[in-house]
Amino acid sequence: MKPRHTYDLVVVAVEQGSGRRKGWLSNIHLAARGEDGELVMVGKTFKGMTDEMLAWQTRRFTELAINTDGYVVQVRPEQVVEIAIDGVQRSTRYPGGLALRFARVLRYRDDKPVSEIATLSDLRRLNH
Repeated sequence: MKPRHTYDLVVVAVEQGSGRRKGWLSNIHLAARGEDGELVMVGKTFKGMTDEMLAWQTRRFTELAINTDGYVVQVRPEQVVEIAIDGVQRSTRYPGGLALRFARVLRYRDDKPVSEIATLSDLRRLNH
């Protein structure tokens, strides 16, 4: 049985879908709060999304879009999402020095402000 930890993070970007998800915004880029409050990317995921959720997030992130390179759409960091993970691991890919393991979307949190999302310290505690 895999462990399951849940954290609220914020979406900072989203990728154009491909294959069955073409036409939708799919893979979300996730950030936690750093030590000085800045947002630091810690991973990406497209797991756990239903077709209904994909349709909703395509509308939502189109509204929040601030820049795009045609594939990745940067968004205003306003949408909190509850993510389940199995753990974290060290990573040189992401600025926070760690990456989420087996991240999957549980639900979007319109009831939670970005100021209350998980911190890098919260995530690092999983390795200790």
